[in-house]
Amino acid sequence: MKLQYNPLLAAFIASLGLLLLTHCTPVDHFYSDYLADGERIYPGRIDSIQFQPGDRRAGIRARISTDARVVKMRVSWGQGNSFEIPVLPREIAQYKDVVIPEVAEGSYTFDIRTFDSEGNQSMRSEIFGRVYGQSYINNLNNRIVNNLERRANDEIVLNWFVETPDTTLLGTILRYPNLAGDSVELFVASNTNQTSLPGIDIRGTFNYRNLYKPNSLAIDTFYAHPVRLRTRELLPPDRELYPYTNWSIAGFSSEEPNNSRLAARLIDGRDDTFWIARFSNNATSYPNHWVTIDMGEPLLVNGFMFAQKNGDRKIRDLEVQVSNDNQNWSVATLIRLVAVDRTKQYFDLPEPLTFRYFKIVPIDGHDAQQQPGLALAGTFRNVFTN
Repeated sequence: MKLQYNPLLAAFIASLGLLLLTHCTPVDHFYSDYLADGERIYPGRIDSIQFQPGDRRAGIRARISTDARVVKMRVSWGQGNSFEIPVLPREIAQYKDVVIPEVAEGSYTFDIRTFDSEGNQSMRSEIFGRVYGQSYINNLNNRIVNNLERRANDEIVLNWFVETPDTTLLGTILRYPNLAGDSVELFVASNTNQTSLPGIDIRGTFNYRNLYKPNSLAIDTFYAHPVRLRTRELLPPDRELYPYTNWSIAGFSSEEPNNSRLAARLIDGRDDTFWIARFSNNATSYPNHWVTIDMGEPLLVNGFMFAQKNGDRKIRDLEVQVSNDNQNWSVATLIRLVAVDRTKQYFDLPEPLTFRYFKIVPIDGHDAQQQPGLALAGTFRNVFTN
């Protein structure tokens, strides 16, 4: 059956549908939330952030956005810590440096936001950084002094032990009193292993401490705890040779009579005369050589002095024995001599010894000659002078 269009029925149905639609769904259903909250505003956030560590403080360098509405910056870290600073109109679109005081030592993520005058805040920017403090300082090391040495014209030079390269070490600050009573301060570069101390008063003390920066961006310099040392204790003592006045030769294995190469030449105070073991007839050979020297009385000895003869027959290794009665002997030291002509060579004992006699026993030589020779033999004591 073919349906006939009824204009009155169509109008009624359309009106009924419109009425039902109007009563079931509010007109603002799909955008009412936006109307309630209004439009959210986000001021421009910072970028190009750098963290600059400090001593219980933190530095942040960042570029402010081009948003002219920005009037303030807030930095937050840790548990509820924050720091605010104004942003001036002239700082818009420029780099801004912020130093945050009183930050506890530790590592943090720093949350950084900007604000406009209405209190609207930007999207979050963040950077991770470590803040340094007393724990870091307590673990800073100082350089180690090897010794002091006295050079020509009484110049005092400090020798440092060589350090492992450390990019955080800036150098060392050293202070000492001079002879005029003034305090002298020197900066010692980290790659310097010798430091001259002009005019130092060796009767006093000097102190030093290392300077560090954790990295090149750090806003603070950190100082190791100072080291204080007594100058005199680091200087080697002056060696004073005992005079040969009362000395004599108490015995020897052999001596060469030709040209007076006698054992007594060891204690005549001259380096152009010398002893040689007998070689002209009935020659003696290593290891059967020795000479005993009597110092006339027991002396406190800090070490021995020997000088090689010129030319051949130089001794290389030498044993030194000591005694107080010329009968009971003990080995004091083993010495290796350098092959240089007529130059006094000094050898310190580990501990000072008191004795009257000492016996030199050549063990081998610098060449194939079997009869050793020597220009001088002596003993010395250490003298500490101001």
